[in-house]
Amino acid sequence: MSRWFNRSAYVGKLRNYLLAWTLLPIALFMAMDTVSLYKSMLQTTAAAHDRLLGATAQQMGDLLRVERNDLTIHVPLALIEALESSGGSRMYWRVMGFDGRQIAGDQDLPLPPQELIAQTPGLSFSYIAQVGAQRVQVTALHQAIEMSQGQGVALILVGETLEAREVTAAALLRDMLLRQLLLMAVISVTTWLAATRALYPLYALSKELKQRSAQDTSRLASRGPEELQPVIDEMNQLLGRQHDLLLHQRRFVADASHQLRTPLTVLKTQLQSALCGDAPTQLIIPEMLRTVDRTTHLANQLLNQARLEQMQQPTPQTTLNMAELAREAVLEMSPLIGAKHLDFSLEADATALVQGNAWMAGELVRNLLANAIRHSPASGALGIRFTSRPGQTSMVVWDCGPGINKEMRAWLFQPFAAVEGVAGAGLGLAICLDIATSMNARIELLNRLDADGRVLGLDAVVSWDQ
Repeated sequence: MSRWFNRSAYVGKLRNYLLAWTLLPIALFMAMDTVSLYKSMLQTTAAAHDRLLGATAQQMGDLLRVERNDLTIHVPLALIEALESSGGSRMYWRVMGFDGRQIAGDQDLPLPPQELIAQTPGLSFSYIAQVGAQRVQVTALHQAIEMSQGQGVALILVGETLEAREVTAAALLRDMLLRQLLLMAVISVTTWLAATRALYPLYALSKELKQRSAQDTSRLASRGPEELQPVIDEMNQLLGRQHDLLLHQRRFVADASHQLRTPLTVLKTQLQSALCGDAPTQLIIPEMLRTVDRTTHLANQLLNQARLEQMQQPTPQTTLNMAELAREAVLEMSPLIGAKHLDFSLEADATALVQGNAWMAGELVRNLLANAIRHSPASGALGIRFTSRPGQTSMVVWDCGPGINKEMRAWLFQPFAAVEGVAGAGLGLAICLDIATSMNARIELLNRLDADGRVLGLDAVVSWDQ
């Protein structure tokens, strides 16, 4: 039972919204249709009663006779009984002669106003009269009668109280409202069942999402109608992106905890040695400074990798001048270049334009330049060279270091990898590969050789296809 209530609470608002926008227009139309039908039925009923009054007046007109120039009428007993037993209403009749004298009938039935007679010159017309406390619908008929002196006109009045009409109208209205209410009930129940059934896939989807843990990023098993399926597909894509973000987060935490633990432990050991006097302070302090520098460099790489992974979502692309970004990176890293007394050169092409994100492109240059500085011998040479030709722009960051061997190529772009006792590349080259991929560029590390095949240095080549 509680499960049903939870389901009802979930779909209640939307179902009520659907019911309201479905049933309210139908109810409004049915109300307007009921009023229209009721008016039409009242007119039909009134027309039927009026025709009965007219037929009765004509029947009485046929009974008029002229005897010795006097107008007489003999109403059969059957007609009188029929008039007196007229379906719940009372009938009145009255016959007026040529000279305006009453020949027969009920004196209580008022004559039509003279202005009404003047306005309706036809043979018959209708009006409403007041007899006592009752309103009476009256049909008046001018009956022409041939006489020896010429033609005369008699006035025949037949009236009926409005009780029967009102009773008939009330019965019709009651029957019509009952039918309309029954029809509305059927429509409401049918619409409620249809809305509930149509909203069941939403309930199933909500139930599946509610039962999931925050770490569950698998695809949704719920299926729905054609209209709901795009929503489920978009949610599956969202779960896929969430899965990638969780993987990046876990990898960042694992890398940070693994890589920072060692230098922090070394730093703690060096500090303890200094406090205990195991080694001279003038030797320990420089070692601690180098450890702090390595830790700072590693922390910066980890933070840059995390920022890069966040920025790998679709972002607006702008036109970048890579030569200008390279100049900014060189100025930023000039203290490192000066510390090793390196001979630096920048060969910039004014047309070195690419599409991408400014921070990512700058980070690409800084990482490649930092890697070149780190592997260049003191007083050596390094530089950056841009070349542009139709359909392609290239950037080469070159140094005069030892280059790379075949074994190193297998792990060169892997984070924190190392082989045969050689220190790993950290995150720098891995970040460069990710940035190049996101900018639709290719990156290669090539040994620069002399004529005898000896390694003169390393060229980091990044190429953009225009």
